[in-house]
Amino acid sequence: MSHLGTIVKKEIRELLTPGSIISVFIMVMLFAALGGLIGDEVSKSTVMPVVGIANSDSQTIETEDGEWNAYEFLKNFYLKSGDKRITPENIDQFVIKMDKDDILQQMETSGASVALVLSDDFKKNIEDSLKNEGADRTYLKGEVAQYYVYQPSGMIGGTVSSTVTNALVSYMNSDLSKFITGEEESKYIDFLKYPIESSETYTFVNGEAQSDVTPAEISEALTGQTMFIPMIIMIIIMMVGSIVISSMGSEKENKTLETLLTLPISRTVIVTGKIIAAALVGLIFGLAYMFGMAFYISSITIMAVGDSGLDLGTIGLALGLGDYALIAVSMFLSIACALGICMILGAFAKNYKSAQTMTMPLSILAIIPMFITMFSGWYGSNALIQGVLFAIPFSHPMMATEALLNGDLTLVLAGIAYMAVFAVVSIFVTVRLYSSDILVTGLSQNKYIERIRGTGRKPKKSN
Repeated sequence: MSHLGTIVKKEIRELLTPGSIISVFIMVMLFAALGGLIGDEVSKSTVMPVVGIANSDSQTIETEDGEWNAYEFLKNFYLKSGDKRITPENIDQFVIKMDKDDILQQMETSGASVALVLSDDFKKNIEDSLKNEGADRTYLKGEVAQYYVYQPSGMIGGTVSSTVTNALVSYMNSDLSKFITGEEESKYIDFLKYPIESSETYTFVNGEAQSDVTPAEISEALTGQTMFIPMIIMIIIMMVGSIVISSMGSEKENKTLETLLTLPISRTVIVTGKIIAAALVGLIFGLAYMFGMAFYISSITIMAVGDSGLDLGTIGLALGLGDYALIAVSMFLSIACALGICMILGAFAKNYKSAQTMTMPLSILAIIPMFITMFSGWYGSNALIQGVLFAIPFSHPMMATEALLNGDLTLVLAGIAYMAVFAVVSIFVTVRLYSSDILVTGLSQNKYIERIRGTGRKPKKSN
């Protein structure tokens, strides 16, 4: 086996320790469990809540065409809502008739999350307004009070009840309006309010007009990817970088690095082997994190923007096998660049403890492109921001998906070429450091630094 293969195997064994594997496994399980928990809460928020309706029996609106009652409307509305739990046999468990007295007790007993209470003059106000004629006539509307029981529910459930209830009242309003005015008159009123109608919607995607889709819907469908990939890249860079820098500090502290450097192996082979091994481990950890965070991010995305139901493949925004290969290459090279930076930083660490402080520059370089790509992206940034993004090698796998979806292969290939050059340069710098005394003695004891400080001057020759 070649020296490079030996170095790669050695580094992988040292990086894939039981502790690191267990920690990654635990994080994956935590992300998956958290995603499942959020998914359950989101699914709960999409079903119809148990609602109470009070004072409805005496507030039935009567006209020549028939009667309208709020309780009957809610029952019919719930049966047509599409909630599979609700049937004609159990509708009384979801729409509960109440009286005005002691609303709280009735809500707690029935499990209703909201109660609608019609005012005592609900019927009178509406019927009198319909009968009243003359230039000075006044219109009194029927009032409906809303009652809730507050329970701590986190960031998901807090607004669900009020949002659904407002929608219920809105549908109730619309249905009563149609009952009062009649279907034909209601259509005429709708025409007077909205004489203009948007007939068709088109959005140009990569030069082709796509019908019945808006940029907002496309953005919603892509939200999972724009949130997911930058976070994964940032986590991988920070995690693998911390492992590599800590490993170098530990090697110095245990004197194993000095033994490695005395072997008859080229320093270039040692550095390249370390970087390849760490990059492979980084990809393994990255896939593990992707698997766990996929559950979490998908739940967050549904909660934030809802399920748009848009198939991106039908509008030409789908990735092929070659695209995924380019993303994998971009991710691998970005990890290699990060490891090159880590090995340069780790060369100046004296021991394991001091190595921990070396990860801060790497973390900053990983966080900056993550936030930029999540909020504005490459195409939404000005020239200065684009220059910063392109210069930071970790940005390119974060931008690769968006670029490939938009058919911008040039940006992806340019990023791969840049990262390859960056990785080669970082390896060259690291090899030079490995060939110097800095790697073993540390920066403070380097002869050039000592001369700058004035402590390493050569003694003058005696006469």
